[in-house]
Amino acid sequence: MKFDYIVIGGGLCGLMAGIRLAENGKKTAIISSGQSALHFCAGSFGLLGKVDGKVESNPIEAISKLPQTHPYRLVGADKVKSIALDTVEILKKAGITVSGNPEANHYTLTPFGVKRASWLTFDGYTAFDSYEAIPFKSATIIAIKGFLEGYPSFLAENLEKQGVKCHIETIDLSRLERLRKSNFDMRSVSVAKQMDNATIEEFASKINAVSKDGDTVLIPAVIGIHNEEGMKRLRELVKNPLFCVPTIPVSVSGMRAQHSLQQYFEKLGGTYLLGDHVEKGIIENGKVKEIVTTNFGSDHLKAEGYILASGSLFSEGIISNPKGFYEPVFGLDVNFAENRDEWYDKDFFATQPYMSYGVEVDGNFHPSVNGIPVSNLYAAGAVLAHCNSLKEDSGAGSAIITGIHVADLNLKN
Repeated sequence: MKFDYIVIGGGLCGLMAGIRLAENGKKTAIISSGQSALHFCAGSFGLLGKVDGKVESNPIEAISKLPQTHPYRLVGADKVKSIALDTVEILKKAGITVSGNPEANHYTLTPFGVKRASWLTFDGYTAFDSYEAIPFKSATIIAIKGFLEGYPSFLAENLEKQGVKCHIETIDLSRLERLRKSNFDMRSVSVAKQMDNATIEEFASKINAVSKDGDTVLIPAVIGIHNEEGMKRLRELVKNPLFCVPTIPVSVSGMRAQHSLQQYFEKLGGTYLLGDHVEKGIIENGKVKEIVTTNFGSDHLKAEGYILASGSLFSEGIISNPKGFYEPVFGLDVNFAENRDEWYDKDFFATQPYMSYGVEVDGNFHPSVNGIPVSNLYAAGAVLAHCNSLKEDSGAGSAIITGIHVADLNLKN
């Protein structure tokens, strides 16, 4: 089977790369082995929240503080900004409404009420311009009876430390009573699937009955697994300002983003091969000739260009063993310390060196095998070396920026 481009990895990076190519009329396939890290999205995307442990207010300016080998430095600050501005429109076309500015981080709440720097936040989630102050003084925190993934007491405690007067109200919804008696757990995704129009109206009525005048209402993010309409309707019905607070993964916002981006890619004519696994890539004369997948067997997949967006250790885009780290599809060169004692820091909360291990690329994002670049292969996202997305609050941003950037590099050829 022949395509113009094949993207290996169906998460945020692979989808954004595939969408960019498909929007430009390229016959593109994305191969996804299953659930991606996008399912863990907490309602916002970070571009660059921290450098060396310091919270940054302007991600674009902060790029100059990163090492020369960092993916953002390879892309270049001007191109990072350009792609970041394009991203809002791409997400909008996919049915995902976000707000944010690549030159001014805002701040969102974690499930426990701690603030974190963010670049883009989904419509309906908390977002503050200032790290120092939360713009509301009192909040009604809604707990759902039997819900397993909300932490209202922690949320209230941390908000009160920041000067917000909180009270917690527990609500029971009739439709969820049946869910509690079923074989499904009372988790975010299961609850979200029960939020039909009647349940949303009941939810709004009960919120209005317990919330105080002037309060901001905070609810767990359990609405909108398919689209944004349910959340918009709830906010119309509730008398006070209402916002979602993320839950622990798997998240409703992450599943909706995955579904919406995949649907948009397919609407553009892209082929999304879900549940297939790339077993190996065949390289000849410095170019990828074809790839072998589990489902297609001897019918190898071929393309003019390939993008590796397979993720890091989390998704086995990079694999480790007692001897080192390796990339399993093409056998690409991976950056890691030879001395195993240098892989980690004994302080659990310290920066862990292994988190920045990954595939080495040149200035055009071509990876190499034994030092020889593979000219029609590009690497992007979490598989790349020299980027610690956990410490930088940059995981989603790095996936989006490098994914679109390598697609653009392909389109220039």
